[in-house]
Amino acid sequence: MTDESSIADISPPKTTLNDDKTSLCQQLMSRLQALNSLTATTAVSKKQIWLEFLSLWFDILQNSVSDVPSCYKECSRLPHNMINKTSFYQLKRETDVARQTFFTCLSLLNLSHIKDYLKSTNENGAVSTNQAYCTQVNFMLSLLSEALPYLPLLSTDEEKIIEKSTELFTLLIEYVDLCMPIKSKTTEQKDYKLDSPIMDILSVLWNLLDRTVFVPTFLKCDLPKKVVLWLAQARMLLVESRQPLIHIALNISWHDEGADELNKYRAIAVIKQYQKKYIEDDSRLIVFGMVLALLSTPEQLKNDAKDMKIVLDKLLQLVINADINKSSRYNGFHISEPLGVLVKMFVVEEQTLDYTLCRAETEPPSDMHSTISLFISLFFKFSNALKGDNGLEQFTLTAILNILWSISFHPIYGQELLSDEKLIDTIKTFTDDHNQQEIVEQYRRRSMESIKSATYGILHNLNRKITNDIASDEKIVTHDIRESNSMKGKSDKPMIMISYCHKNDSFCTELFNLLTTHNDAFDIWIDRTHLQGVDDLWELIAYGIERSSIVVSLISSQYFESKSCRQEFVYAADSQKKKIVPVLLEKFEPKGWLGK
Repeated sequence: MTDESSIADISPPKTTLNDDKTSLCQQLMSRLQALNSLTATTAVSKKQIWLEFLSLWFDILQNSVSDVPSCYKECSRLPHNMINKTSFYQLKRETDVARQTFFTCLSLLNLSHIKDYLKSTNENGAVSTNQAYCTQVNFMLSLLSEALPYLPLLSTDEEKIIEKSTELFTLLIEYVDLCMPIKSKTTEQKDYKLDSPIMDILSVLWNLLDRTVFVPTFLKCDLPKKVVLWLAQARMLLVESRQPLIHIALNISWHDEGADELNKYRAIAVIKQYQKKYIEDDSRLIVFGMVLALLSTPEQLKNDAKDMKIVLDKLLQLVINADINKSSRYNGFHISEPLGVLVKMFVVEEQTLDYTLCRAETEPPSDMHSTISLFISLFFKFSNALKGDNGLEQFTLTAILNILWSISFHPIYGQELLSDEKLIDTIKTFTDDHNQQEIVEQYRRRSMESIKSATYGILHNLNRKITNDIASDEKIVTHDIRESNSMKGKSDKPMIMISYCHKNDSFCTELFNLLTTHNDAFDIWIDRTHLQGVDDLWELIAYGIERSSIVVSLISSQYFESKSCRQEFVYAADSQKKKIVPVLLEKFEPKGWLGK
């Protein structure tokens, strides 16, 4: 038998919390010494050292400064030293390095004691309450800003991590707000310089919002209101301090809900005031033009015709210049950006299309033939986008098809498209469901419709027979669907078709429910009951219009901005001479193609 005294001899000594902290600190200090002793001689070794640094840095900072004070002290210059030792500013261009750096910094900033520090700093008027935390947070923000531009597509899980960081982003936005001239109570009336950490936060906001999917996350942080307030103070800021603000506003305005929020705080008036006095160079002029175009209503665009013509000149010139470059970029802009703005402008005001195609002032000079040829060549350039997973290229293809759709509504311009047989044949291929499988899910403004919708719209506008001749087997499928969906329950009663924008779905439901109480007198055709299991099939919608005696159109600003709704309305009123019963929603006044 083993006596109790021998058991006592082999039992581990009792430890206290302080002993545990001391042991942890010693382990971390040993790792710090080992890291500092490593030699970075090759690209591979530099990468390994940087990734080891990120791991150790996180392990240290996940503890509060009171738990491992000596480690924080030793760590005060560590990020700076590692940046130099590993040539991080070159290394960050590698995707895995950028990703690991970004998410390590984001995880650190989301730690409870770091967020508590940010809260206390905000409560003290942006004055640091702890120098140890201040130093590390500044490094986190700097590295976050440096890594983000080199992150490609994010996984769904990574997007969720960012979307769940609302509390952190709110704290950072509040920190920026406290450092702006008015809140900081500066006596300087101009040339006020924002500190590096603030510029890093603005850079992070700018780059994150470049991915429109994140705009709703920042709406929860009240960012649109803050941005308008910051732009109103731009007169007091240095040029480099105020430049990120308009880019943040532009990225917010790419999302319809973001644009609505900016308009709620009179963003157009503030931006125009800024535009008159503080445009530093020509590249900023195009940014202001893009923001105003995305925020403006059709009536505002029409009233600002002179300024908008200048913007259209700049947008088309930017497309021309970007097309020349292999990267499809020019002066910091990707070609998708001016194309995306043109999509919206061509929808809401027809005169913008006429001006852009026929009278825009560019270098070299352009005319209707050369401009339409430019859009056609861009279509061919990006026509293979669906074969890959590049979301930016797919967005560009979607924008180009929407522009070609707008062009196809006009008989003269449409003939330019119709005369290009290769164009028509290539567009036809996008009606094939197999060509839609690789589309990267991403946000589209309500003025920009899907590739398939645009494809059917173009083919219908140019010549409806083209749509019917896509393929013999598709004609059979279309006929079968017609029989099973559109002609199901066919009767001798007159039919009413409801034409509406899906943004007005709730009102449409109320109207549909009301009309169905009289189904003994007439039948109702609506997409939700007649297009079940069918996606974007214009053939069936056209057939519904043809069978209807009356078309009830729910007219709204969203209806006006939808090319699909325009196609339904024009086909019903002009081609089929159907009786149209307009139902005006909100306080919308029909204009443009609706006001004819």
